[in-house]
Amino acid sequence: MKKYLLFIATALIMGFVTVSAQEQRPQRMNMSQRTEQIIKELGLDDNQAKDFKKIMEDMRPGKISENERPSREEMKKRRDEMNEKIKNILTEEQYKKYQEMFQRHNNRPDGNSQNQ
Repeated sequence: MKKYLLFIATALIMGFVTVSAQEQRPQRMNMSQRTEQIIKELGLDDNQAKDFKKIMEDMRPGKISENERPSREEMKKRRDEMNEKIKNILTEEQYKKYQEMFQRHNNRPDGNSQNQ
């Protein structure tokens, strides 16, 4: 009986620890939340925000076919075009801050760098 109670107590504690650990993980933002955060951090006005949202929406990777994604070269080309469009709608100071944010995002300490 003592072994049974010990087993139940251990299972409950392990379950509680697992749930607690999962709740502490930061939630990953979706694309629209990330876009809104960037707009806020850059201090974009209404027109800039509207144009920025449009550019980000156009950048979303589309599938070529059912199971095929664009190549790295195609995605690099899209990113370069997107950056050029963004540069045209931002002030010089905003664009510099945007580039710093982009670099910080791509050099995350979790090892999930986008430039692999």
